[in-house]
Amino acid sequence: MTLVLGMPAHAAAEVSEQGVGTVSLSVARAELLQEGWQPRETYGVFPDGLRWNEDGDAGALYKAGFKEVEACSSTRAHYCSFNYVRNGKCLALHTQGAFEAGQREPVVIRRSPACPRPSVTAPR
Repeated sequence: MTLVLGMPAHAAAEVSEQGVGTVSLSVARAELLQEGWQPRETYGVFPDGLRWNEDGDAGALYKAGFKEVEACSSTRAHYCSFNYVRNGKCLALHTQGAFEAGQREPVVIRRSPACPRPSVTAPR
């Protein structure tokens, strides 16, 4: 079972093999940082030059300090992807739910060993 360490027992019980559960992004992120994972900023852009992480929910998360947000869907589900790196290995967190600073935040629905595409890992 893949768990984010330090979660309350009731939350840990709700996490599946893929990391699906009710753990908030902040809790999962704090544990990853404690484990030595580092946020990995990405630089994907739309054709008009706007960065993916400056638009919509991603923009709000980025401004709130989640520099590792790659992008968010523009659907009611509010899916977002976040990237981390440690010792040359990648980790992606995928979340669902709206973000309103200080009021509500997305929950982790998946954790995978995925790296962002090389085309979005360097500033343009």
